[in-house]
Amino acid sequence: MLAVEPSPKYVCPHCNKASKIPEPIPKQGKFQLTCAHCKEKTILRFNEYQYEIEQTIPPAPKPETFVLGTETPKSKPKPLFERKVVFEREIRNQNEFKKSKGIWQTLEDLKFFQWRRKANVSLYSKNQYQSPKPKTRTKKTFSIPKFVFTSFVIGFFLFIVLFSYFVAGVLQTKKEIPAYITHLSKNLPTKILDRNGEVVSEIFQKRTSTLKLSDYPEEMISILLNIEDQKFFSHGGVDYSAIFRASLKNVINLSYKQGASTITQQLARIILDDRRKSLNRKWREAQLAFALESYLSKEQILELYMNHVYLGHGAFGFGEGIKFYFQKNPRELTKEEMVLLASLPSAPNKFSPLKNPEGSFQRVGAILVSFRNRGIYPNLEKKQFVSIYHKLSVRSPNETVFGQRQDIAPYVTEHVRYLLSQLEGDKNIYENGGYTIETTLDRGSQEIIGPLVKAYLSKSIKSGKIQKRRIRNQPPSGIEFAIKQKFDDISIVNDLFLGLELTESEKDTSGIQAAIVGIQPNTGQILFLHGGEGFHSNNQFNRVTQMRRQTGSTIKAILYASAFDAGAIHMGTKIMDAPLYYRGGGGKEWSPENLNGSFEGEISLRTALVKSKNTAAVQIAERLGMSNIDHYFTKYFFPNEQEKKSRFRPDLSVALGSLEISPLEMATAFSGFVNQGTVKRPYLIQRIRNARGEVLFESGTYDEFKLKAPMERQVIKPDTAEVMISLLQDSGKASGVRNGNYTGNLIGKTGTTNDYKDAWFVGARPDISLAVWVGYDDPKFGMGPSGLGGAVAAPLWGEILSQIDKNHLTPKIEFPAPTHARSYKICLLSGKEASANCPSKSELYVTDHPPEEKCLEDHKAVPTENKDLMKGLY
Repeated sequence: MLAVEPSPKYVCPHCNKASKIPEPIPKQGKFQLTCAHCKEKTILRFNEYQYEIEQTIPPAPKPETFVLGTETPKSKPKPLFERKVVFEREIRNQNEFKKSKGIWQTLEDLKFFQWRRKANVSLYSKNQYQSPKPKTRTKKTFSIPKFVFTSFVIGFFLFIVLFSYFVAGVLQTKKEIPAYITHLSKNLPTKILDRNGEVVSEIFQKRTSTLKLSDYPEEMISILLNIEDQKFFSHGGVDYSAIFRASLKNVINLSYKQGASTITQQLARIILDDRRKSLNRKWREAQLAFALESYLSKEQILELYMNHVYLGHGAFGFGEGIKFYFQKNPRELTKEEMVLLASLPSAPNKFSPLKNPEGSFQRVGAILVSFRNRGIYPNLEKKQFVSIYHKLSVRSPNETVFGQRQDIAPYVTEHVRYLLSQLEGDKNIYENGGYTIETTLDRGSQEIIGPLVKAYLSKSIKSGKIQKRRIRNQPPSGIEFAIKQKFDDISIVNDLFLGLELTESEKDTSGIQAAIVGIQPNTGQILFLHGGEGFHSNNQFNRVTQMRRQTGSTIKAILYASAFDAGAIHMGTKIMDAPLYYRGGGGKEWSPENLNGSFEGEISLRTALVKSKNTAAVQIAERLGMSNIDHYFTKYFFPNEQEKKSRFRPDLSVALGSLEISPLEMATAFSGFVNQGTVKRPYLIQRIRNARGEVLFESGTYDEFKLKAPMERQVIKPDTAEVMISLLQDSGKASGVRNGNYTGNLIGKTGTTNDYKDAWFVGARPDISLAVWVGYDDPKFGMGPSGLGGAVAAPLWGEILSQIDKNHLTPKIEFPAPTHARSYKICLLSGKEASANCPSKSELYVTDHPPEEKCLEDHKAVPTENKDLMKGLY
């Protein structure tokens, strides 16, 4: 036996310290050794009892110290090559085993010693040990064929269920087709009723074509099919290739760019009358399309479609479309006209040659490109359509197949049309008739307004009362625009500057207009409404609700009422009518001037209001204070804070009517005087029912005219309202309403704005509050020196009320005796409560603000006639 060499020394590569290699030294193999000094590990390879360092295992990282408040360090993975540490006791057991065998074993022996120690078996029981096989985690494998098969089975099952359900729906729908076709031919009107159920206006649902398919030229049918449905005679109701093509294009563009409805599907949509974008609607539409294909012939489907498809402007069917757009019969059409008509069914409003000629021309151009790419109709050129569009350009974009409507409340009809569009979304009143609209109108009163206004304005122009004059010198901006009244020698100014012939660029062909609205004060119900000189295609703007103009002196009634209610003035208050000077923006001075340019010295409030003194109005506004003006004007006109910010200006100009208010708002404000200071929000429509009798709209919580006001609000106290009635009665009588043959009692106030651009009269009595405005739409034009509120608007107000009373159209109610305000005898000279020696007159006072003191002056020595004093001074 060979002698074993002494144990060689081992120098640790980690700490460079030497130590002996444990015995017995193995002859060959790879082993892990732990340094006795630094405890670091090294892999040694033995060959013939000699070793060499195979691998140096890096030292394990020291654990980082965790500091409170810092982020917990992430654990680092151990190196893949690191092996399990061989503990000393295991090495001792290993040495025992090696001594018994005489040689070292490989790492397999180490596993045995570990197992023996845990299992507590004897050292020499290695035959009981089986080396454990490494545990392997069984991975679940994904089977593509199995997934595909399962998906196919589930999908096929769902397809069978849906297909069966769809076919059952088609069979059921097929039975309903006769009823559908019968309903398609019905023509239900939309009726607008007055407060007593009488018809005010009737709007027909549609004017439908009744032509046979043989009445249309073959070329027209060919052009239509090439645009709307190229495979009409080959598909069974749905064009699957078109659906795929449209879906691909829509996905690529990430938006809806192209539809794929066949003519049969479009007919189904017309029959169902359902415009909602939903899967349920598409499902029912497809079922009906298949049912139509199985019940009707292709020719019958095409004829129904061509007679009922909507082509815009109230024209249903190509027969009506041909008559409306070209005033021809079908056989007289040119190919260009056929193409233009066939371009409309997809979007009749969007591609209307009257409403949107540019969009229509682009649509026609796209159709011609499509034709050219397919090699059909090569002789059609885009330039050949220019003459057609030129002829159509002279027509109104609002024109319909009904022409000029002859209902007695056309502006009401337009309001109803707008409200229906809000309630029914994209539904068109022409397409969906059968509505019943119950309104608050009084038919008898409404019927007289239109002809009366037209005749009155025509008469005023012929007599020279209204003269269209261009305002060359625009009024200054800011406060001066509203306050500085330029009335001095106005007739001379007009003759010198305003009577000159207008240049072509200055000419305005629009005529004089009027706005009339009557409200029932205690309910807010609108009794009649007329929004212009006369309703036609070029004059559909409703000036009652959609227009706001400066009010002039009519606003003084609101100013006086606010001052009475706040206690800033009372019926005994005296006002000095004299020139006033104020410093405005930029240091400029301005002075409110009276209409006639004269001043009368100290006057009563009654005189100031009757004569519409601007100097008095500005002084009252100063006494009231801007905070109170803000408070009361907010209650009267701007209950909504956002509306107030955009329309109210906190300066003294409001005293002279610089704010822009609509006629409807003015009539509403005056209704509070005859309704004990309470203002009701006005409304016109009480209820709307559809063809099935379902209620779509009911008055109550809905703000019909977007006034942003509550249903009811108290603007002034009841006793203040009675004081104002007493004051405004004199103002109303002196206004000019008598020139309209009106003889009854009323309250009211006239208003005229700068350069006679606006003439107002707003008046009321217990049964009605009526606002009248007359002027030109373009504020660059005035009505001449005779265009005053008292000369133009007040007589028209009087004519309207005299006709209503004459025909007993509304129950007339007289002014009741005051029950809230208190009456005092007031000294005519001092304005204080009269004593026995005072010339006196009874006046009403607000309960909270009675006369402050009695007059103690001796009036015998004081001259009572000094009216001409101020006239001589100024």
